[in-house]
Amino acid sequence: MAGKIEAIACDYDRTLTDESLVLSENAVTSLKSARKNGIKVFLASGRRLPFLLDVNERRGFADVIIAENGAVIYDPADGAKILLGEGLEELRSAFAGVDFVEVEEVIVATTLPYLKDAKEIIRRNGLSVDIELNRNDVMIMPKGVDKGSGIAKAAHIYGIDRENLACIGDAENDLKMFGVAGVKVAVANAVDVLKGEADIVCSEPYGDGVKEFVQSLAA
Repeated sequence: MAGKIEAIACDYDRTLTDESLVLSENAVTSLKSARKNGIKVFLASGRRLPFLLDVNERRGFADVIIAENGAVIYDPADGAKILLGEGLEELRSAFAGVDFVEVEEVIVATTLPYLKDAKEIIRRNGLSVDIELNRNDVMIMPKGVDKGSGIAKAAHIYGIDRENLACIGDAENDLKMFGVAGVKVAVANAVDVLKGEADIVCSEPYGDGVKEFVQSLAA
């Protein structure tokens, strides 16, 4: 393992939750314990900020929320918010009124069956974007914005050296997160491609895998 872990960046769906997207109390308890021991907790997800904010307000386990697949960074302590990426207005305007997408604060979200149609809108409008897949979900983002860039920005803001940063995930869009991590951790239910890149593959799935990793730091 790298040096002493100073921050843990954790995915939400199927990492902190089970397959039914129920949040793991075991994971929450372990992350709160990590915070008490001086480790920063970054909650990083493709989901919108209001949803993640609500989750954290009820549980109080995250120091930083990185929403919309890295595009939005929010500090719950002081309400400071940063939006990452260029061409945000062009992206939102190109997909305004399109019924098969959700236009979020920065990114545009849809599902795999509509990927071809979304690519046609991107081509027609000459947009410079990145497309990321997360199981059946498709995220369209400003060029260069992803979970990795969002986490790297947050680490810089909070003075965390990347070699002391652990990232925990389960799906394809967590590969970019792994790219900025000192320690790459895959829960047991992770897709094979992520497990192949991981430094640590937990023996437990979902939130119990998060708990397993956090407890290993205190061993």
